[in-house]
Amino acid sequence: MERQYVSVIGGANIDIIGTPYYDLNPNDSNPGRTTLTLGGVARNIAENLSRLGINIEFITVLGNDSYSREIEDNCKELNISLEHSQIMPNERTSTYICINNELGEMQVAISDMEIYKYITPSYLEKKLEIINGGAACVVDTNIPEESLEYLMDNSKVPIFLDTVSTKKTEKIKDSIRNVHTLKPNIIEAEILSNMKIITAEDLEKATSIILKKGIKRLFVSLGARGVYYTDGTIKGSILPIPTEIINTTGAGDSYIAAVAWAYLKDFDLEKSAKAGLAASYICVRSNQTVSKDISAQNIENIMENNWR
Repeated sequence: MERQYVSVIGGANIDIIGTPYYDLNPNDSNPGRTTLTLGGVARNIAENLSRLGINIEFITVLGNDSYSREIEDNCKELNISLEHSQIMPNERTSTYICINNELGEMQVAISDMEIYKYITPSYLEKKLEIINGGAACVVDTNIPEESLEYLMDNSKVPIFLDTVSTKKTEKIKDSIRNVHTLKPNIIEAEILSNMKIITAEDLEKATSIILKKGIKRLFVSLGARGVYYTDGTIKGSILPIPTEIINTTGAGDSYIAAVAWAYLKDFDLEKSAKAGLAASYICVRSNQTVSKDISAQNIENIMENNWR
């Protein structure tokens, strides 16, 4: 039997996260705590999927520095293959600096991700056999627009796309197509649909516009109001599980990883949405970008205990 795997394409970087003890004062030095962890949307998704028992072929680009060696060592520990990634000798590994408020919610961040310009269509063409040999392809929008378009035009396996941010959503809003699963938040959904979303009717109309661009399934993050899911026929919304939030960074990455895992397990749309919320619940209760408590068993237990 052939080895089943998922290819994950996009960012791998070092996350430096600061959280103040008290109300955040943007014009002063704030007492608080800082953490340095491995991050990058695609890398986070790859780690979540690996912890869920999925084999990973990770396609990214790293600099030749101490940060890249940390990422390489971590991927080895997690059994994430970097065989098809590349090292750029004269470049620096991507870095993400995030400042939270006292509740652990991101207020501002700076991303140094110029290195991803090397994930070109010609590079992906060399990896197409690997990408199409997997069960699915998960990709983030850190890679160049023309590279995303190349994948959308040439992938023969379902694409799970993470929009990453509003700015990076802008670059794909007019070219998005042939995507199996998309996970935007409300603001990103407004960009993709070119309309303001205020009411439930607005949300339904906006997601209909997005689906017509060539998307099969949508999971729209509603923040504290949970998630809205639709494939154009089946639709619904689910509230999040109440809990103390320690850190929201990485919650969206855990969500789309769980949705991809759910796809491999043949979960229906609603059950997939619940799997994503269960993974996010685990994530926000940890001060790590990827919680070490992420596992298939834990997600299934949370789903069993909260949605019967």
